[in-house]
Amino acid sequence: MIELSFIIINYNTKNITADCINSININKTLTNINYEIILVDNDSTDGSIKYFTENKYENVIFIKNKKNEGFGKANNIGVKNSNGKYMVLLNSDTIVDQTDFKLLIGKISNEESIGVLSAKILNKDKSIQSIGFDFPSIENEVKLNLLFWNFNFIKKFRYKNYKNKGLFRTEWVSGCFMIIRKLDYKEVGGFDEDIFMYAEDVDLCYRLYKKNKYSFVMDETSIYHLHGQSGNKKRIKLNQLLKRKENYYYVIRKNNILSPFNLFLIKLTYIFNAIVVVTGKKLKNITG
Repeated sequence: MIELSFIIINYNTKNITADCINSININKTLTNINYEIILVDNDSTDGSIKYFTENKYENVIFIKNKKNEGFGKANNIGVKNSNGKYMVLLNSDTIVDQTDFKLLIGKISNEESIGVLSAKILNKDKSIQSIGFDFPSIENEVKLNLLFWNFNFIKKFRYKNYKNKGLFRTEWVSGCFMIIRKLDYKEVGGFDEDIFMYAEDVDLCYRLYKKNKYSFVMDETSIYHLHGQSGNKKRIKLNQLLKRKENYYYVIRKNNILSPFNLFLIKLTYIFNAIVVVTGKKLKNITG
């Protein structure tokens, strides 16, 4: 009987996806846990399909999509083809060789109110990248967009003296690492396939929240997320930043999280944030 199904989406990230798979297969806490790895390729053009077809990685089931279906739909395809009781939704640019899956599975199996369980998400330099987030609100968006609450240079101060709390509840967790019961995932319909990429994690956590299934973080174990390496590496322009946020606004409207007027206000705060970010990068490039 399969207990864990790791779902990984690959799109032109052959090498880091291979590193992610290897980090699962060498994880010592999985020694006595039956698991499978569902690798879903979104029609990559970097030689990934040939590579993963010819190189038979241990415990991997390889699914090849005929087109780029987007992150959410590809995960739904992976879950549909899985056999595990628990799904581990994992970005291709994560490393989990030191993650304590025995601890995490013990927590979620003993607490029915856990809808999604995550761990402490670390940057490559071991600094904290995320330990959960708040649902959209005016207060939260002011912190994020006007006070740059989620920028690395701010987070280094926020988490400077951070001490582990064990298992604690948050409002939503990053889609780069989620553990969820397959039954709960299916109960809410999985990821919204109208979202191609970005904000599908907020939406999933909110829909589970409405079903009294909450998001938790277990910070006594962690993963590494090599943030941005599975996405577009080109220089981001202002219109790209603004467009990226559209899915976030869609989630807010869809779930009636904020009033139309408050949604308008948070859009203004994000426009300010995006202008500052793009201007700052341009100035950095000019000054070298």
